[in-house]
Amino acid sequence: MTLTVPELALAVGKAEGFIRQHIHRKHLSAHKRGRNVVIELDEAISWAQKRELPFDPPARVSVTTPLRKERGARLTVLSWHPTDAPVRNLLTLLRHRRSESLGPWAREPRTAWSSEDLGHEVRLSTLEASLDRCQESIEHILDSGVLDVDGIDVQYDLEPVPRRHWAYRDLRPGFEPSVVSPFTNHSAHVAEYWSLASGPRDEWKVILKSADAEFRNKLAHLGFPLHRRVERAGNLMVIGAEDAIDVTLRAHPDNTLTLRVGSQEQLTDGDYRATVWASHSGDDVLRQEFPVTLGKTAIDLSSDVDHIGYSIIRTEDGQCVDLHEAHLIKEISGRISLDVRPTIQVQDRGGRLIHRVKPAGFPSMFNISSDMDGTIDQEIRRLRLEYRVYDSEPKSVTDSGFVRFEPAEFREAVRHFISLLSRDSDGRDPVYFADRYFMTHVKGLDGARLYLDMFAATAGAPLRILCADKQQGRGAPWWTSYPKDLTQHVAVRSFLTADGEPAFHDRYLITPKQETVISDSFRGWMTNGVTFASHSGTLYRKETEQLWSPNVGSSNNHLLVREIR
Repeated sequence: MTLTVPELALAVGKAEGFIRQHIHRKHLSAHKRGRNVVIELDEAISWAQKRELPFDPPARVSVTTPLRKERGARLTVLSWHPTDAPVRNLLTLLRHRRSESLGPWAREPRTAWSSEDLGHEVRLSTLEASLDRCQESIEHILDSGVLDVDGIDVQYDLEPVPRRHWAYRDLRPGFEPSVVSPFTNHSAHVAEYWSLASGPRDEWKVILKSADAEFRNKLAHLGFPLHRRVERAGNLMVIGAEDAIDVTLRAHPDNTLTLRVGSQEQLTDGDYRATVWASHSGDDVLRQEFPVTLGKTAIDLSSDVDHIGYSIIRTEDGQCVDLHEAHLIKEISGRISLDVRPTIQVQDRGGRLIHRVKPAGFPSMFNISSDMDGTIDQEIRRLRLEYRVYDSEPKSVTDSGFVRFEPAEFREAVRHFISLLSRDSDGRDPVYFADRYFMTHVKGLDGARLYLDMFAATAGAPLRILCADKQQGRGAPWWTSYPKDLTQHVAVRSFLTADGEPAFHDRYLITPKQETVISDSFRGWMTNGVTFASHSGTLYRKETEQLWSPNVGSSNNHLLVREIR
């Protein structure tokens, strides 16, 4: 059975032009029959359901279609507002789910735009309303290339045909999906209209280079990590929760799993199929497929498990509508670290607390063990963990570790740098850090925390810093204002040639077991980003020890060495 364009327009409450536009954009399949363009009934119903449109067919057509559930939506627009150019879209995101389901919007929709200035000529605007109203805004964007956001016209440059894909809520080990479902309990289908214009991406890269911590914190309200997915700048994304059913999988101590399925619609056996899997120490214990039924399904296991997961397949079209995995904590024994090191609180001149640090040292350790009898599963897991440690050791010796952080990831880069310092800097062997521009310190709260963490992480060993400072006699260095407990192990020396030029070029970190080449000085991390390349060799150690060995004030080999105190 088929519907004509006028009949389908009446069925969904839209104009005939709306239907023809969707046929032209290939959102809706149609074919010629004589002089009329017709749409198959099943295709019309499926299209209306995906668009969340009402469907009231003509009297001559008899269908049993469930009433459409009302859906709530959030439309978010990240826009760039230059002073001498039109306002441009950086990312527009429409998310929708059933109004009665649990989701990220617990409050009532505001039904009016709310906007926030993020700085750097960027604004974040949000509209919470019914899906119908938000879809009207999307249709207006596609028709005109413009959206009125709270009285301001935002310009778009989009491809007319969307790219459709899925966003699952699981984070599988070793797999980093480009788009993760924004819904806690559901995976989602995505219709993404791409912008192939380079302007939004180029501008977004410039903005990220100068972005501060406050900007990045506010950007989190966008609901999409655009700072990591720069290639999507300028796009429009429509993300709908696949929430026809709710699924959870739980593991129990008695070696059973429970798959719980709920739905607010009538669900018949065979509409969905589930595959459930479980493993222990890398060995498959279960991989079973069965029809999905409402309620709880108990699954017996033959072994303890430490990893479970499931996938849900819609039988009608074979589409995977949900996918989720979880790792279980299965520890029988371990060690407790009692940290008795003092906490140093650092305040600014106004008495405001800016940071807390613990100097490196040896915390007290003691073992604990369970009073449960050992089982074969527990022993297998212990052996598996021992093998993973054994297998990783030769790789850590031979493989070079390359890590890259973008300008907007300054804090992440600092955390990685501090972790490199902390790995084996609690012994007696010195730690060397070489940076020609160390004396030009990073200002502000982020800079203070960087240096405080750096000094605290190395408090258990001598920290020797090499720089190339040309300004002699300019007073006490900036780090003398820090607590002496954090700086008494630090020595800073300047190395210049006879003509006053730096005696070394590269930036690097040397700990007793590892060397790390660093692509830029601290101040450059915020503007250029930074790359760390770690290896277990001694490429820089001999050269560094030779530089440090001459007496302070000597000029042997045309080298001027000066201690900075």
